[in-house]
Amino acid sequence: MMYTLENLFVVTGKGSYADRLEKIAFNALPTQIDSNFVGRQYFQQANQVMITQHYRNFDINHEGTDVCYGLFTGYSCCTSNMHQGWPKFTQNLWYKTPDGGLAAMVYAPSVVRTTVRGREVSFSEETGYPFEESIRFRFLGKGGAVSFPMYLRVPGWCKGATVTVNGESVRVGDSVVVLDRAWANGDVVQLRLPMRLFTRTWHENAVSVERGPIVYALKIGEEVRQVKDTTGYGAFEEVRPATPWNYGLVEVDSAGLGKDFVVEDGKKVGLYPWTLSGAPVVIKAKARRLPDWGIYNESAGPQPESYIYHVQAASQEDIILIPYGCTRLRISEFPVVGK
Repeated sequence: MMYTLENLFVVTGKGSYADRLEKIAFNALPTQIDSNFVGRQYFQQANQVMITQHYRNFDINHEGTDVCYGLFTGYSCCTSNMHQGWPKFTQNLWYKTPDGGLAAMVYAPSVVRTTVRGREVSFSEETGYPFEESIRFRFLGKGGAVSFPMYLRVPGWCKGATVTVNGESVRVGDSVVVLDRAWANGDVVQLRLPMRLFTRTWHENAVSVERGPIVYALKIGEEVRQVKDTTGYGAFEEVRPATPWNYGLVEVDSAGLGKDFVVEDGKKVGLYPWTLSGAPVVIKAKARRLPDWGIYNESAGPQPESYIYHVQAASQEDIILIPYGCTRLRISEFPVVGK
């Protein structure tokens, strides 16, 4: 899917494809693969509370190993293909444009070196994106100034993006910023993409909590068990919850998200932030346990309909949400309960 979106963006130039690409790259991709890039899942679940060898309600199960982290669990072609995601994503961070310019359409720390108008140039991109709002580009070129346009994408989720060049503000369009100027060595472009909190509605009126391109999910403690090869699918890990998972979010209106959901983003972004302990951003939220929401067939059971009056729920408590890509066990689609 990532490769398809990368090519669709090149062919059409539509920023919505880049939005979708980042959503997959910064959520589904990192959680599918262990940090050691050896273990990986065949399937993943939006609400995933048991990673065990078990025959679930899937059309195929591969001896019940489809959600287990292993080298050969599920269908083993993924072992050959899973390493392509990040390199191909990196290949599509920068583009040349038909008018002889450069475009940064997908964001991540990087350096691009190329030839523009017959001159060797480069941009370094410094950022903690997708966890941080600011992206800094520094131009390096040999000789005197060189004129060409630089394009920057404004994601569809972003409102109020700002751009400065050497500290001076530049007018920002709705979806693409064009900086057509004479570039001199050391020029600095600062792009800021404010990341507001918002929710989306899913099955049974469940909601997800999102900020920028990242979906946030319940942080669940892990109990890990190593399993030897008994099925022909190799050794693998099982992960069971060590902390409660069956929470409903306390109802808030969209205007109250900034007050009732507290974003803590002061932690430095590490070299590999996609781990339970390495999450650079956490969100504190109010929730209530739902005792009747339990395990079914080693998965989260049928989800309670949101907004049901008199649903059995425990008292309010604080929960921690972390980026989806940092989780293995998670709830990312929450029932909504009253206060």
